[in-house]
This record gives sequence, C-alpha cells and structure tokens, in this order.
Amino acid sequence: MEKIWNIIIKIIAIIAVSLSGYLMLTSDVQLKINDTHAMVKQVVKEIVSDSEDQSLRYATQFLEASGLEDDLLQAFPKKYNLDLSYADLYRLSTKYDETGKITPSDLNLENSNRLEEVVNQFIVKEINQKLKEDSKQVYHIISIYRYSIFIIVLLYILGALLIIFGKYWASIPIIIATGGSFGLLWYFSTEATSSFQTIYQGIFIDISSGIWIGLILGIVSAIMWPIWLKFSSDKKVK
Repeated sequence: MEKIWNIIIKIIAIIAVSLSGYLMLTSDVQLKINDTHAMVKQVVKEIVSDSEDQSLRYATQFLEASGLEDDLLQAFPKKYNLDLSYADLYRLSTKYDETGKITPSDLNLENSNRLEEVVNQFIVKEINQKLKEDSKQVYHIISIYRYSIFIIVLLYILGALLIIFGKYWASIPIIIATGGSFGLLWYFSTEATSSFQTIYQGIFIDISSGIWIGLILGIVSAIMWPIWLKFSSDKKVK
C-alpha cells in the first residue's frame, strides 16, 4: 500500500510541476488601455504639436470643430487589451534582435482607417525610440530572454526527473525555474508599464491569474515534496 501511495504522490507532484511550467510560460501579461478614445486624442495632439505641417494642424482643428473627430474615434474600441506570454516575449525579443524595430503587427495593432494608422504608427515610433535610447540595456535583456526560456524548461524537466527518482533536491530546480520565470515577467511588466506611460498615463500591464497559479503550484510542489519524502522515510524507520 505504501508503494502505491508513493507512486500516486509522485504522479501528483509531476503533474503539479508540469502544470506550473506550462502556466508560467504560456499565461499572459496583459497590456490594458481603459480609455482608448482619451489616449487617441492625446496622441493626435502630440502629433500635431510635433509636426511643422500647418495643413495637418488646420485639418485637426477642423475635425474638432465639426465633431467628425468623435465619429472617427468610434472606430477604436473603448478598451484595448494585448496579451503577451513568456513565449510571446521570446518571439518578440527575437524579432527585435533581428530587425531592430517593433512593427504595429507585432503588437496586433490594426489599421482600419487613416486615423488608426496614424495613431498606431506614432505609438510604435515612440516605443522604438525608447528601445533605441536604452539599446544597451535592451539587448542585454533580449539575451537573457532568449537563453532563459531554454534554461527554465530544462530546470522544470530536471525537477520532474528528480521527483521520479525520489530525490530531495528536486525542489531546487523547481524553485529556480518558477522564481526565475516569475521574476523576469514581473520585471518586464514593471519596466514596460513605465515606458508605455511616457506615451499615455492610462496604459497598464498586469500579470494574469494563470501566472500566479503557476507560481503557487511551483512553490507548493517544491515545499511539499521534501516534506513528503521525510514523512515517508520516517514511517519506514518506525
């Protein structure tokens, strides 16, 4: 009976570790804009103030006076969400490393009319400018993301294999993988939030519930596994 319980606990632990790894790598950090209409108005004003084109200024003033600006704004959804997982960030960082820029399509920004196209181009231009200003740090972070995803996957696999062989120190790679992936996602969300808010204060990036669940599963598995081994070994001695 004791052997059966050992097998059941190992299966549960491996499932928990595998699910933790899956959630940490595929769950999203969510970019949220709660009022895109206010953001677009601010962006348009910044475009006009930065431009030396007088016709652009007159056109903008005409849109505001005629009320057509509000009609065009209806093309934008009131709220906007962009979901990016650890795997998505890896692909995005690889693309930036290869091309040296981010495009609207990389951020799933659609151009259904001229106003959307202008606003999207402005947002992407500001992001690329910010990335260029901090290029040394950006390429350092890209290198970390490109290699860390493989290290994290290997650590989760190592943790699962050590559980199969009944090793106490299976907790170590599990904790490192879980804490490392969460730490990188947390760093990305805080840094990206501060960068995006230079464009518009109403942009926020949140960590989804899937990542929190993955973090809890990883930590609980790492804590409970050696406790179970100690408990089962004490029973054998008795």
